[in-house]
Formats: sequence, C-alpha cells, structure tokens
Amino acid sequence: MAELTRLRLPELSATADLLTIGATRIYRVADMEGIGWPVKAMFGALMPADLAAAAEKLPEGAIDAVNATLDLSFNSYLIARPDLTVLIDAGIGNGKERPDRPAWHRRSGRFLDVLTALGFPPESIDLVVNTHLHADHVGWNTVHDGQGWRPTFCKARYVVPHAELDHWSALHAADPSGATLHGAFVDSVLPLVEAGVLTGVETPAEIAPGLSLEPAPGHSPGMAIARLRTEAGDVCFLADLIHHPIQLVMTGLNSNFCGDPTQALVTRDRILRRCAAEAAIVAPYHFASPAFGKVEASGDAVSLHYFPVSRDDIILPAGEPELS
Repeated sequence: MAELTRLRLPELSATADLLTIGATRIYRVADMEGIGWPVKAMFGALMPADLAAAAEKLPEGAIDAVNATLDLSFNSYLIARPDLTVLIDAGIGNGKERPDRPAWHRRSGRFLDVLTALGFPPESIDLVVNTHLHADHVGWNTVHDGQGWRPTFCKARYVVPHAELDHWSALHAADPSGATLHGAFVDSVLPLVEAGVLTGVETPAEIAPGLSLEPAPGHSPGMAIARLRTEAGDVCFLADLIHHPIQLVMTGLNSNFCGDPTQALVTRDRILRRCAAEAAIVAPYHFASPAFGKVEASGDAVSLHYFPVSRDDIILPAGEPELS
C-alpha cells in the first residue's frame, strides 16, 4: 500500500512530498518549482488554440492559457531504504554560470538545506543517479569550495548511462571551451570524472539491489529511466521522458530540447504503455506536485492518475516537535 504525505518545512519556506511503501520512503524534493515556464520556450510547435483546449483537460493550474505558461517543477527523488539512500537526478545547483539560462544562473537555492531538514545531509547519500547529463539534472553533483568544484555528496558513488557520458565527453573534447551543456559538463560532470567517483554503466543494468537503469534514448542520446522494485510494484523515475502533462493530451508533442524527436516519441509511448500494463507508479522529473501517479492506457489515449495526498506533516527544526 502506497501513502502520499505532503511535508511542509516552514523554516525553509519549502515543501516536499513523501511516498511511503512499506519500509521504502521516496521523497520528491524540488530544486525549483512553481515556475511559470513560457509555453514556446518548452513546446515551440504548440499553438494558442491547442493550449486552451488542453488546459480544459488537465489539472487546474497545470496551464495558464491566458499568459501562455506551464507549471513546471525540477524534481529530484530521494529513495530511503534501511540499507541504502539514493538521489535520483541532481537538479540545477547553486552558483553555476548559466548566462543563457537566466532562471538557472548563479542561483542560491536551499536544496541541500531541505534534504538535511528531512534527515539526509549530503554525507548520508550512498548513490547519486544522473539519468542523463543535461544541466538541470546534474547541478548539485558539485558545490564550490572556494577553490573549485568538488563532489557534493562526499561518500556517494555517482552513476550515469555510459552512452550518455561518452556522447557529451566527445563533444567537450571537440570543443573544450566549456560551453558543453551550458557549462554543466565542466562544473558538474568533469569534477566527478577527475575525482574518480563517476561510473558510466551500460544499460539496462542493476545499479543497486532492486534499482535498475533502463535505456530511454531520444530526449538525450543515452538517457535512462530508473526503476525501483517495491512490495507494491515498481516505481519508475521517468527523467525527461515526458516534460508536462500536456503531452498526455497531445501525444505527438515533443519538447524543444529533445535531440531526436522521432525516437523520443517512440520511447515515451513504449515506456508509458509498459508502465500502464504493469500498474507501475511513475515519478516524472518536471511535473508539479504531487507528481506521483499511475498511468492508464486505453486505445491511443494515455492518462495519469495522481496519488491523492493523504495527510500533511510539518517538519520543524531539530529539537522541536512535529505537527500533523
């Protein structure tokens, strides 16, 4: 039985979501959320009439048709089991030079503070999974210590699909100016390589007991989804397989950032339909809270049924009682 709890952290002006399945806890922790992302910046092919029609079929707030914006989140997922703590994707990060992405440029967010308040300081993380190496998925791989970029999670091993690492490494080698991945290769990937903590794995692969990476190319050449086995069935962390619920209404719609649009469509349809057939829980990277849900497929239609929030908990600083 899966139960979803909304966690409120008033001292940090933050929220998180907790999905509990037996002894497994899965936290959705956003590095950035509540973003009104311009539609054309995500889906250049989308027309205003299509946007208005889609808004009527999606949860309230998912689309602001008047202002032509999408409600977007940047969700990392933390898996906590008695013997293992895993971070799935590493957000945008702080202090990164991203002049061509103003919302990500020189940020000063409280992602690590939220993780720590939830009971997971950086040194408690055992494994960090980069589903792919786009800049908004690798930012917290590293922090700046005053002299250079170093691994944030000092006791963790980091894994990434081998094909993904090879692709971007080759592009960086061809142009070592630092521009690869908006600068993220130099400040958020290369320091891990140099520290010897990043491993490229051939997918599919089991990377920890009950946790596997499965190939999901299209958005990025080597992207993978992560699949976690639980007593309530599988949980699939979808990375950028899908960016917004509007793609469930308009199934042929790709983001502007999909490197191989045709392959991205095929991969998305295949994986979502498998998730539906297996009644797997899905956890998309860019969906707004509560994000967790189950996919249903009927003919050509695919839909997502979100998990309802069963309760709210308030997380207070250490030493103060929790309120429910």
